[in-house]
Amino acid sequence: MKLLFSKQSPLSVQLFIALVLALVLLGLDISYQPFKTVRYYLDTLISPLYYISNSPRVTADKLYEMSKSRDELAIEKSKLTEELLSKKSDLLLLEHLRHENNRLRELLGSPLRHDEHKMAAQVLLADTDPYVYQIVLNKGKSDGVYVGQPVVDGKGIVGQIYEIAQTTSRAILVCDYQHAIPVQVLRNDIAMVAVGNGCSNELTLDFLPNNVDIKVGDILVTSGLDGRFPEGYPVAIVSSVKLDINDSTPVISATPTADLKRLRYLLLLWGEGEKKDNGS
Repeated sequence: MKLLFSKQSPLSVQLFIALVLALVLLGLDISYQPFKTVRYYLDTLISPLYYISNSPRVTADKLYEMSKSRDELAIEKSKLTEELLSKKSDLLLLEHLRHENNRLRELLGSPLRHDEHKMAAQVLLADTDPYVYQIVLNKGKSDGVYVGQPVVDGKGIVGQIYEIAQTTSRAILVCDYQHAIPVQVLRNDIAMVAVGNGCSNELTLDFLPNNVDIKVGDILVTSGLDGRFPEGYPVAIVSSVKLDINDSTPVISATPTADLKRLRYLLLLWGEGEKKDNGS
């Protein structure tokens, strides 16, 4: 069998041919639809590897739980009981605020917001590429997951589904350079767009007028203008407000409310326009 590169081929020729082949494959992957189908099946094929790579951590967690002493379990139970009582009091206040909000919406003649469908998902793998901020989840097409689906944790928006396979999916985080999300200031409803700036940095805010009323500590929530993220979910907190010395435009940064460096269990949300389909 004749090899593509012989030992006599100069390294520069080998490098040139490899680069040309790589560019051709990149072009086909972007513009040729069947390549997306091939990638879907390849991602589905390697999905079991995600579970295998995650099994040592699951086993270690189980062994740790089994090794806890009776005293440690008693202390943990006491803490959980106190936390449960605190959460119950918070729920009573939340229920009151919900009824008050519903009455205000009725007065304004606007429809009540329906509770979204939710599904818990576990993070199997975090991307190690320093320029790509994505995670792999243990839910996929068979669970009704779809591209563009919002992903949240207990503190706010984490990102959205970027690619799906049969039993797994890949989500892009809000801090990724490719991610943008429409938000509004909770204090005064000013709308803007929060753009990712790398997970080692903070989000930046675009499409702002020069005289925008925004302060450090303002909470940014989803505006719902894109029809993808439901309205009202926390996204970030304003951390810096400065002016560009060249054109006096505001330069504003915000810290994501979600702990993007410690993601384990997340929630997938279904919008009103998407049906929750479990493969049936």
